[in-house]
Amino acid sequence: MRVRYFFPALLFGFAAIGCTESSGGREAVSGTITLDGKPLDQGVISFIPDDPDAPTRASAAIENGSYAIPKAQGLAPGKYKVAISSPDGKTPAATPDALPGPSGNFASKQRIPDKFNEKSTLEVEVKQGTSNKFDFTIP
Repeated sequence: MRVRYFFPALLFGFAAIGCTESSGGREAVSGTITLDGKPLDQGVISFIPDDPDAPTRASAAIENGSYAIPKAQGLAPGKYKVAISSPDGKTPAATPDALPGPSGNFASKQRIPDKFNEKSTLEVEVKQGTSNKFDFTIP
C-alpha cells in the first residue's frame, strides 16, 4: 500500500519543482536610477515591448534609487522602451478662478523630463542568460 501513495507523491513533487523553476522564458531585470546626481527616492519604471504583440510588459517600484523585477514576473528577451515616472506628491494649489469645492485637479507635478517619461527615448535589450542590469541617469 505504501507504493501506491509513493508514486502520486513523487509526481506531485516533480510538478511542484517544475512550477517553481519555470519562468516562461522570462528574465529578471534590475538597476539603479539617479535624478540630478542623487538616487531617485521613489517612482515607477515601465518596460514596454517594441513588438505590440509581445506577451510581456512589466513595471516596478523605484525605491531609494533601485528597482528589481524578479524572473517569475520578468521580461521575455527582446527590445523595450523604458518610461520612468516620479510625481512630486504635492497637490497643486487651487487657481483663483476655480469653483468652490473639489476642483478635480489632483495631479502631482512630474519630476522626470518627458524624454525619460511620456516621450521616452530610452531603450534596452533584455537578453537571455545575462544579468539584465540597466542603470539610468536623469540630469
